Amino acid sequence: MLLFLKAVVAGLVAITSIGVAAESPVRFERVILTEQYFSDGIHCGDINRDGRTDIVSGPFWYEGPAFDLRHEFYPAVPHEPAKSPTDSLFSCLYDFNGDGWLDILVVGRVHLHPACWYENPAGSQGLWKKHYAFERIQGETPPWADLNQDGRPELICHWENRWGYVQPDWSRPTQPWSFHPITAEGNFDRFYHGTGVGDINSDGRRDLILNDGWWEQPLVGSGTDEWTHHPFRFAKKGGAQMYAYDVDGDGDSDVVTALDAHGWGLAWFEQVSEDGKVTFVEHTIMGDRQSESRYGVAFSQPHAIDVGDINADGLTDIIVGKRRWAHGPDRDIEPGAAPVIYWFELIRTKEGVRFCPHLIDDESGVGLQVVAADVTGNGAVDVLAASKLGAFLFVNRGNTKQSHMSQATQSRTKMEILGNPERCLGSIFGAVMPFDCNARGRSVAAKDCIFPKLRPSLTTRFRRGRETPRPGGNGCVIGRYSEARSPTTDAGIGVSIDATMRQPAEKWTSPRQPVRTDPGEMSGTARQNESGKDDVPSSRSTYSGGREETRN
Repeated sequence: MLLFLKAVVAGLVAITSIGVAAESPVRFERVILTEQYFSDGIHCGDINRDGRTDIVSGPFWYEGPAFDLRHEFYPAVPHEPAKSPTDSLFSCLYDFNGDGWLDILVVGRVHLHPACWYENPAGSQGLWKKHYAFERIQGETPPWADLNQDGRPELICHWENRWGYVQPDWSRPTQPWSFHPITAEGNFDRFYHGTGVGDINSDGRRDLILNDGWWEQPLVGSGTDEWTHHPFRFAKKGGAQMYAYDVDGDGDSDVVTALDAHGWGLAWFEQVSEDGKVTFVEHTIMGDRQSESRYGVAFSQPHAIDVGDINADGLTDIIVGKRRWAHGPDRDIEPGAAPVIYWFELIRTKEGVRFCPHLIDDESGVGLQVVAADVTGNGAVDVLAASKLGAFLFVNRGNTKQSHMSQATQSRTKMEILGNPERCLGSIFGAVMPFDCNARGRSVAAKDCIFPKLRPSLTTRFRRGRETPRPGGNGCVIGRYSEARSPTTDAGIGVSIDATMRQPAEKWTSPRQPVRTDPGEMSGTARQNESGKDDVPSSRSTYSGGREETRN
């Protein structure tokens, strides 16, 4: 029987943050792919052509649907989180050589690394063949999109003070790629913030969206290669990815963007007409700490954004997180605050539009790429994120009012208290309370609610980059032990643990220690083998991928 350790973003956080953000109508289940820092980018696609979605982040791709088997396609070198970003800031997938297998494009740091793509060996084992693509991809959030609408994606960036796109000669994709300029020459910083693609003027052609306005794509055959600039300053400093879609339902494209990728702010810009020209009106979604009570949440460094219909209501929501230590642990704004990921629910009413924030996770954060996609194939939009804390999948389990078990299972719940029960319960409820910890209708003292078999592993591995809480110590862990059983045979078919650690009045000051991954080991998974012994679970996860293939 497998023991799965599932992170809870509610728990004590919800108790101590009442009124800060609304209870999420969607429940996410957290899967740790790795707790080592390899990459700030992540993406997904069917890499091995088995009909199931896989995940790629840094030097590994993780085989779906379990994501517990990872394959190294270029030499894996973990990086120190406190130092500069890695050589893998973005991961993109496409079949570049037309052999029917998805290849992987890796984009590194703006000023240090060339863009390269790795050729899928069509099912063979070992490292993949590396191909040089382009010298430098300038701009901090280069979209990977079909801007020129030729049926193939391009990498959108600027080069030699002009914006455009990089793409291969599709008849010779292994040769160095070329840059195709589309704007007039300007003065663009290589670390430019705020880039996107979308049809602003509803003419059926995709436009280039930058923090400095939008560039209108000309009609094919118009005789000009230079796109028309429509100036508009969306933000003082600029955010991350920018998106154009109809937020308010009036039929035109509005713009969604962060305001400062290393500061504060998230907004949508309503498209309006002024003297027959397109312009925009700003509507704040999230501000700084002073406006937290007004907008429901506040976090700095919103450096990765994606959009998708999280709650399947037909409206496009926003997924955004706090970048973890963009410039190290002592710089930027609130570097020690919780590395959160939120989704902002789009709600339309007669009074207008509003976005309601819902917490997805507070132990991961983002790097430069967050992805909203149906990874598990259940029809719901999941979330992928990579940061200096590792790589993560957040599985969308749907409506929180529905059971997270399938219809073929039912849940039996037990409560578990670890650490100092009196301190823990007293800090939450003001007094020690009895619990029905074995779900048999009999309340017992909190100190008797500890499961002996699970207690050692949990108390030794739950940590936030600091001293591990132990029985009698200052910290505490509260957990819920749920055993799923078949309603027909009463056979055990799975066990999960919800757990949340509380450290009062303490900010995170360092990342969690990485979990060692050995070949054949499912790191971070509490497993029961045939002898009945439990492996040690990792901190706050559903399960942690990391069973590495054996290379020839």
